Amino acid sequence: MNKLAVAVPRSGRPTVLCVQPVAEQGGSDQALVRMAGQLSAAGWHVHVALPAPSPMAASYESAGATLHVVPMRRISTSHSLGHWGAYAAGWPASVARLAALARRCRADLVHSNSLHSWYGWAAARLAGLPHIWHAREIVTQSGAALRLERYLCRHHADLVLAASRAVADQLTGAATRLAYERAAPEGFVPGRAGRARALYGVDDAVPTVGYVGRIDTWKGVDVLLDAFQQLKERHPGTAAVVAGGQVEGKEAYYRDLEARARATGALWLGPLTGAEAADLMADLDVLAYPSTGPEPWGLALVEALACGVPVVGTDAGGPREMLAGLAPEAARLVPPGDAAALAGALGALMPATTSTAARRARPALSLGPPPPYPAIFAEVARLPA
Repeated sequence: MNKLAVAVPRSGRPTVLCVQPVAEQGGSDQALVRMAGQLSAAGWHVHVALPAPSPMAASYESAGATLHVVPMRRISTSHSLGHWGAYAAGWPASVARLAALARRCRADLVHSNSLHSWYGWAAARLAGLPHIWHAREIVTQSGAALRLERYLCRHHADLVLAASRAVADQLTGAATRLAYERAAPEGFVPGRAGRARALYGVDDAVPTVGYVGRIDTWKGVDVLLDAFQQLKERHPGTAAVVAGGQVEGKEAYYRDLEARARATGALWLGPLTGAEAADLMADLDVLAYPSTGPEPWGLALVEALACGVPVVGTDAGGPREMLAGLAPEAARLVPPGDAAALAGALGALMPATTSTAARRARPALSLGPPPPYPAIFAEVARLPA
């Protein structure tokens, strides 16, 4: 744990600088918006540093956050040596800019919104501030990266917020606290059903399975397309919808998967806004989230359940914690990469008939309150809760 002395509050309202290493519309971005809203409602000033202008700028601002663009490079085991060299060369300048921003904002605390963001801990130390590291990843790509991040969390985080027990278990020796993300209660509700199908041309009476999330290589959308082919053989007339944006550096994979989806008859929608995703969730009959690697948590599963939608997730990582205790008519777990098992689970949860009225009448399933971020942040910053 970082043993830095903690400064007294620097302004009338407590202030946090959140370091967000991507400017996308993924789960970490959505979760950060919700966290910012909770902190702002509790009287915090929330500043967010991003590497580029965010497509979610309006959502951040509605949540009360002030955005700042600070150049930061992404890291990935798939990157070339040249990219890693550029990352190392630019790292000191980015850290200095973040520390200067923390001082200008009169921050009481620095928050890093990803285990793979290696800027926030150093900026916090340079600015003499406590640091919360939000671990939202399960590290399977590189043993060396895991060892480094485990070391950094042990020595340069006053607290690590872990997205699930599976995430916390990999960070041995660090001061961790579980922070299970929840759906926005005002956004994901069964009553939104009926909007998306009319917009996208999906028949109101056709049983429909869908995926909503980033289109990454390990998210299992290819497995879903295989399962959809099998599902159609057993349940003729079933429809499938895939919605999500591409990941930087994996554009070719995205294009290939889109072509394959269209060839199977699945509806490919591309990236959606938060409101559009909530509408689509509520109009699905089953949500599939078939990640081929351990999912750290799986926010889309939580959001679908809040809309009353049954879900099928992978039996690994966060979904195992989330879904294991739910009734079989609400959730199923399947082995990673098993298209036949996925098709069977989807078929078991698919209703014989569907309609807007029936989808709106489904009971919402809440998994509990969101993490108490204002109290946690005040505790780490040594401020009154």
